[in-house]
Amino acid sequence: MSFSIYWEKLDKRVAQTVQAQLNTFFANLEPRPQFLGELSVEHLDFGSVPPYLEILDLTEPFPEFYLATEDDARQASDYSGVDDAVERPRSQSTVRSRLGPRMDVLMGSGAVTPRVWGSVPPLFQTPPRVQPGEVLVERSADDMQVAARVEYHGDMALVLRTELQLNYPASQFVSLPVTLHITKVQFSAVAVVAYLRDRVNFCFLEPDPPRASLLDAFAIRTEVGDAGQHVLKNVEKLESFITEQLRRAIDDEFVFPSYHSFELD
Repeated sequence: MSFSIYWEKLDKRVAQTVQAQLNTFFANLEPRPQFLGELSVEHLDFGSVPPYLEILDLTEPFPEFYLATEDDARQASDYSGVDDAVERPRSQSTVRSRLGPRMDVLMGSGAVTPRVWGSVPPLFQTPPRVQPGEVLVERSADDMQVAARVEYHGDMALVLRTELQLNYPASQFVSLPVTLHITKVQFSAVAVVAYLRDRVNFCFLEPDPPRASLLDAFAIRTEVGDAGQHVLKNVEKLESFITEQLRRAIDDEFVFPSYHSFELD
């Protein structure tokens, strides 16, 4: 079953959100070649051509979507002013492995049990501390999950900025600005969108062999130097590195068990 997509809803605000996520990925990129400075996304435009979507299945959400991740636990532990004296029960749900290709979830009875916290004085009514693998979201009868095939051959455009650095005889002795224009993106995957009580979770499933990445192809044009002056174009080694990192950004950050969660107002 196919349906219409209102691609124009992906406005500048949405593009800035995705741009910020990509910049976070590139900021934590390791290892980075010594000749290359920090990477940043200067511009992102989703274009006017929407992808083709075909609904494959409607199911209950993955059990993993109800569990706290390491990021949830980290955010809760960073909150200041939590009353540590208040005892908070732990869920029976645990995660056997967070590092494997799939998470093995031990649910005890097989059902997700919501957490019920004891009463807390008003001064200390804060988000409870959680551990990775604990139940974070209560299951609702209205929860649902959509699996859809996505094929994209559109006019999305991405502009990256970085620097080529010469670190001899001193660190960053010479720096040349680099602009990378990425267009003609070709992408195919199975997307999963889970609608929970107060949030939407989104991810892709791993591609079937022999495909190694969800990102099939794209065009990349590199310019080294300042505009208006002599510009060196199409640096093969740099373009190969960027190609690899863009595929990593998608495959590592968006392929299940990794996913992105958006809270609903």
